[in-house]
Amino acid sequence: MAPYLPLCSIEGAERSVMRFQLKQGDRLMLMSDGIAEATDADGHLFGFERVHELLRTAKFAAEVASAAQAFGQKDDISVISVTRTAVLESATS
Repeated sequence: MAPYLPLCSIEGAERSVMRFQLKQGDRLMLMSDGIAEATDADGHLFGFERVHELLRTAKFAAEVASAAQAFGQKDDISVISVTRTAVLESATS
């Protein structure tokens, strides 16, 4: 059994595992293809370049979702934002 569970599985699809550690204050944002594939009225894609620029300023998942919706998103979207914060230790020993 694999040490992870995919969100969706397609028979024969290759899977990879990436391991990394977030430092205090680091942020990880995960999003579905509905963001980059949003299209405006003229059929232009939101695209990965816009996503990259958006991630320079967006602090919350809702900002990313709202930007895609305003652009013309029609597909379903998922955005998850995780920020590592300091752990407060108990004052009692």
